Amino acid sequence: MTAADSTEVENCSDGDTFCSTLTVERPTTSEEPDERPTGGLNYCSSFYLQDDGNYIVDLCGSDGKYIRTLTLAPSKPRPRPRSSTVMSSAMGALNPPPPTIHTSPGHRSGLLVQTPTWLWLSPSYWRTYTTTIMVWGYVVTIFATPTVVRWKMGNGDSITCVGPGTPWVPGFSDALSTCKYTYRHSSDGASGDRYRITATVTFVGSFTTVGLGGMRGPLGAVTRSSSVYAPVAEIQGLVV
Repeated sequence: MTAADSTEVENCSDGDTFCSTLTVERPTTSEEPDERPTGGLNYCSSFYLQDDGNYIVDLCGSDGKYIRTLTLAPSKPRPRPRSSTVMSSAMGALNPPPPTIHTSPGHRSGLLVQTPTWLWLSPSYWRTYTTTIMVWGYVVTIFATPTVVRWKMGNGDSITCVGPGTPWVPGFSDALSTCKYTYRHSSDGASGDRYRITATVTFVGSFTTVGLGGMRGPLGAVTRSSSVYAPVAEIQGLVV
């Protein structure tokens, strides 16, 4: 028997329209309460700060075997940061990764005018990202949830897609794509005779805390972008 090493937290990126429950690892604190075990006993886990301001820790005997889990009170109240301090630190840690762009036809081999180009990001990318930091010794968990993708097609046009787009599968009709674009002119004359395709994902941030009376709330949005370069060619007619 051991103490739990994770905790469920509620992620509300938008309190009106989006809520989900995530399981995140329970972070350790950088400080420890003054209480120490006696009689040959040892602490055999990290100290975890709870929402009530106390700590929990596993207690083991001299042989290293688990005995029980203790709840310990700190020797003096921990100073509490203001919500503005927590939000500023959380916003600074809101750092989801950039996306990886996929197209069909493949952008490396080249695209064609008058032919729909499927656009998508890896399905595994489209998820809520979590980061845990310490603010004045309190646990702050940050969530970044993707919402929309803005695609700049390199020719002055742009489109916005809700969601990551649909990966192309051989045999799929163009009607099944949830994010596509059709070039009307070739990339001849563009820089390097290629168009720069850029995907910019907007993430909505939120945060929860442990030990701060349930302080939680939304954060500002952040964006992450990636680009690829694609030649776009005219379809050559066959003269017979």
